[in-house]
Amino acid sequence: MKSLTTGIFIHRISFSETSLIALFYTREFGLRRFLFKGGKKKSHNLFPMAVCEVSYYGRKESELLNVTAVEPALPLSYQFDPIKSTVAFFMAEVLKKCTYMDEPDDATFLFMTSKSQELNQLEDCSMFPIRFLIDLSEHLGIQPYIEGTDASFFNLDEGLVEGRNQSQQRVAKGRVVSDLKDLIQGNEPPQMSKLMREDALTMMLEYYRIHIPNFGTVSSHEIVREVLSA
Repeated sequence: MKSLTTGIFIHRISFSETSLIALFYTREFGLRRFLFKGGKKKSHNLFPMAVCEVSYYGRKESELLNVTAVEPALPLSYQFDPIKSTVAFFMAEVLKKCTYMDEPDDATFLFMTSKSQELNQLEDCSMFPIRFLIDLSEHLGIQPYIEGTDASFFNLDEGLVEGRNQSQQRVAKGRVVSDLKDLIQGNEPPQMSKLMREDALTMMLEYYRIHIPNFGTVSSHEIVREVLSA
């Protein structure tokens, strides 16, 4: 019996000469793998962070459902933009590391959808990867806590931006901490230089490695840094 679900495309791997396994974050199942037979010739809608209508068959409790068709659920144009498409790959890789198989969460699905549409509508996305990590940290409940207006030390282990360094843990300071504090508080920092954007992105990814189990490294990090140089 064929069924339909809405999912955000995250990743794919080759399964055979013509088929692939596609990973979607679906509203119904959470993160889920699908076998897409002949998908290599029908994969024009499989683009990271694309919101799709996925037709499939198989028992819902099966580990691998079979896709019959994938169609766009919302309009998408950034796949034709090399900068935005790079950011989309980065977003999808981060989300893959922060979500779990078969654990649906409507708020997470809506967050992903809104970020996909936000990227699609942006003209300048040089700050978007950093803002995305900050917004996602709030959604995941790990956003750094700012202790006061004079806080200038970012204790990565404790998740605190504090007024003075009182520990031997991993602590950052300087202009990049001030800029991150502004962004976390929803303020617009002064114009961030290329170097500051790179440092802020690296710092937030290190923060995720500390606070998200098995987060590891993000392979698209070095590529997306080129976006920040624009």
